[in-house]
Amino acid sequence: MIQEELWSRMRALPYTYMAPTLVSVSHARALHLAEGIGSAPPERFQRGREFAHLHPHHDGSLHLSVPDSVMEQVVDARWGVPHPVQDALLVFGPRDRDELEIVWFLVQESFGWVSAT
Repeated sequence: MIQEELWSRMRALPYTYMAPTLVSVSHARALHLAEGIGSAPPERFQRGREFAHLHPHHDGSLHLSVPDSVMEQVVDARWGVPHPVQDALLVFGPRDRDELEIVWFLVQESFGWVSAT
């Protein structure tokens, strides 16, 4: 399943850990950046150190913390929409391998933004 491959890649990001989401539905799987990594301000995270969460299988979308420039590009390309309340991006779930690579690139952009020094 495409979503599981995406989650496997997300879990392998360095300096991250899985923990319950602090902002989404209970079955969402969240990634948090370890304390002491990077010097990003708290505003770059969704809450605490959470920067990404993958929604349950029936949906497959995910929320990412990204810079405004990335959010604008994704929205313009119709790959996602801004979250209505949080400063986060809702990325539509990948449906095939090509889309998986695009979404994976966006996850890496999110990770790079929150882990920057």
